[in-house]
Amino acid sequence: MRFENFLEKISKFITKRPGLVVSVTALVVIIFLISASQTEFTSIEYERYFPIGDPVYKNLQLYEKDFGVRAEGVYIMIKGDNVVNRETYEYMLRLGESLKNLEGVGGVTSPASIIAELNGGVLPSDESQIRYLTDLYAHQFVPKKTLALMLVTITVTDLDKTMELAEQIERVVKFTHRPTGVTTEVTGSPVLSYQIVKVSERETGMTTTASIIAMIVLLAVTFSGAVRKKYMAFTPLIISIFSVIVIVGLLPLAGIKLDPDISATLPILIGLAIEYAAQIQNRYEHERMRKVDRDNSILIAVTRTGLAVILAMLTTVIGFMSMATTLIPGLALFGIIMSLGLIIAYIFSITFLPAILKILDREEGKKKTKEAKEKREVGILERILTSVATLTASKPKVILALALIVIIFGAYANTQIKLETDTKKYFPQNLPAMVKFKELENVMGKQYIYTTVLSADDVGVDELKRMNELGNYIVNKEDMVYKCDSLSSLIKDYLGRLPKSDAELSTILSMIPKDILKRYVSGHTIALYLYTTADTHDKRVELTEYIDRDVRFFGWHEGYYITGMPVIMSHLGEIMLNSQTQMTLVAYGLIVLLLFATYRSIVRAVVPLLAITTVIGVLNTTMFLAGMKQTLMSIAINAITLGLGIDFSIHMAERYAEERERHSPVKAVKVAIEETGKAIVTSALTMAGGFGALMLSTFPMLWDFGFLSFIAIIFSLIGALTVVPAFLMITEKLR
Repeated sequence: MRFENFLEKISKFITKRPGLVVSVTALVVIIFLISASQTEFTSIEYERYFPIGDPVYKNLQLYEKDFGVRAEGVYIMIKGDNVVNRETYEYMLRLGESLKNLEGVGGVTSPASIIAELNGGVLPSDESQIRYLTDLYAHQFVPKKTLALMLVTITVTDLDKTMELAEQIERVVKFTHRPTGVTTEVTGSPVLSYQIVKVSERETGMTTTASIIAMIVLLAVTFSGAVRKKYMAFTPLIISIFSVIVIVGLLPLAGIKLDPDISATLPILIGLAIEYAAQIQNRYEHERMRKVDRDNSILIAVTRTGLAVILAMLTTVIGFMSMATTLIPGLALFGIIMSLGLIIAYIFSITFLPAILKILDREEGKKKTKEAKEKREVGILERILTSVATLTASKPKVILALALIVIIFGAYANTQIKLETDTKKYFPQNLPAMVKFKELENVMGKQYIYTTVLSADDVGVDELKRMNELGNYIVNKEDMVYKCDSLSSLIKDYLGRLPKSDAELSTILSMIPKDILKRYVSGHTIALYLYTTADTHDKRVELTEYIDRDVRFFGWHEGYYITGMPVIMSHLGEIMLNSQTQMTLVAYGLIVLLLFATYRSIVRAVVPLLAITTVIGVLNTTMFLAGMKQTLMSIAINAITLGLGIDFSIHMAERYAEERERHSPVKAVKVAIEETGKAIVTSALTMAGGFGALMLSTFPMLWDFGFLSFIAIIFSLIGALTVVPAFLMITEKLR
């Protein structure tokens, strides 16, 4: 009651000063629009998906800090008919020197740099000597005579600075003169991140525009019949766009940059934010057609509808805010931005919307009522709803039986859905850097490299022998490990064998270029690199356990830790599964508490959740049958579905309870579906349109998320129109 009084005061203030409300709103939107122009884009980094202080991710950061490199560098591919010649090697040296001048480049390693350093800083004049030294010392950088590789070591760890550096590297490569017949291509994770940002900038505008166009069409089709002036059907879209402007304007103020995940919130908000304004405006138009004056129509619309709308808004916010309970920065930020956007949309809906309605509506409600009645005819939607109502009222047991089957099979399907933790699979596969990276893998083998960092009291001959034995042991034992790279193998490339004394070792180490050596040694730690074919999540989890077991069995008593991107990926999968379970349970629990606090009835609190549980079963079944994998975004679908889809079930349960006071259960179901159905169909379609816009994205992760969300909303609507009333009828008979 207190909240209704609060809404009543707001309504009265707005009816007295609509011009002031519109002016203040316009000023606020303009300020945030200016701020929005300062928004910057960024790429995705694994750090955003690990809880702060996560020990596994800290090991990766420790490795990067101690060895002074990022886990993944930049590769430059030099192509030609025969790249092992003096002219091409001189080009590599020139290019390498230019790249070293860039801030953030720790070193550039190429077959040319290795041979030049071995030959006193210059290349041999005899090309046969160059070929001989290449085969002896730099063969790993020349996998075939038509391809040579240059490895650019990156020392900066900040993502944005890394992307800036990748852009500079591409620029240097482009403007460094190449020999005739030689082509140069750049790839690697930093370059991929830079290209992802460019695509994300373009697609954010595209998907947001597509969402707006979809809303215009849907409002014209579904909402124009609820308003007296056709152009007023698009007023909720204005509220939606204003909400998005404010959200985007807040991002620079909060120091947040748009990445592909966060940019997905914009088209989604366009669709979701419409619902609140549409509900309030629909009630306002209804009252005006009943000849109620403008002020009282606003008062009734805001106070009577406001409570139901805020309940719907709170359940949706709970769904999104459950993402924050995982303590994963990326998911938490997504949920917070979505929740804040919906709250802003609600505020605009109870302030700006009533003000603009009063200003634009100059009729006093006595006109067109007769015309509206004359034009009233049963449309396609009404006929469909009537058929659904008849089916639901006559077959409640069949509907519940089907729902139960879907829930049970969905629970089984959920256990069979695989995880996708390789973020490279989340991005457009036709990006130049991605195409070149795949080409590099075809030549060099899969780039799933485990890094075992071994502690040593001193880096001597004994430690080298033990490391060599450990590497050979793992390669021979694990089928998925096809190569071992370490200081031992590096020295064997130079010497042909392991040194016999520490003095000989010191001599060899002094010959090895520092840019190469620092990849293997840092103080009292040495790195052992294991090249593997672990290209799926299950394989990476299995191999991570096996390698750790192998090192423990071998007995490296000075201490060790295992890191690298495969370890990060396998651990991320564990976090994803735990987070999905946690988000779903938190959303269930909080929504039940909210509904119980509102209705003071555990039955009324639980009934709306039945349809949503069925929808979760549908989602699991869809993913299983389509062979889709869980991504860092799709794991939140269950919680989001609970928050969004439950609105429809709540409206249906409310209307059934209201009609049950006057009618039999069968009649109450039919009236509830026929009368409430059109409103929730409109809401469902606008929501589905917002999420569906993501299906235009070339990012597989966003496409999957948009598709699954679309399915979730449509089936939430179907569940509200069938499962909820069927359950209410059956339980009433049982009582």
